[in-house]
Amino acid sequence: MKDLDDLELQQALGKHIKRLRASRKITQYELAEKSKLKKTAIQRIERGHNSTLKTLQKLAKALEIHLSDLLHIPEEHDQKPQ
Repeated sequence: MKDLDDLELQQALGKHIKRLRASRKITQYELAEKSKLKKTAIQRIERGHNSTLKTLQKLAKALEIHLSDLLHIPEEHDQKPQ
C-alpha cells in the first residue's frame, strides 16, 4: 500500500467501512445501533471524517470482524484518481 496523507487515509477507511456495511446488507442506522454510535457518526465516518480508535473498535465489533481487518484497506481503495 502506498503512503497516504491523513485525509486520503480517512477517506479510504470511510469507503472501506461503507463497503463492509453494505456487504452485510445493513443500514447506517442498524450499524449505529449495533455499535452504540449515532447514525450521524456513521455518516461522518463513511464520508471520511476522523475517528478515534475506540470508535473503530466499536465498528469492528458491530461488523463482527477483527479491528485489524477493519484497518486493512484493500489496495484499490487507496489509489488517487489519475
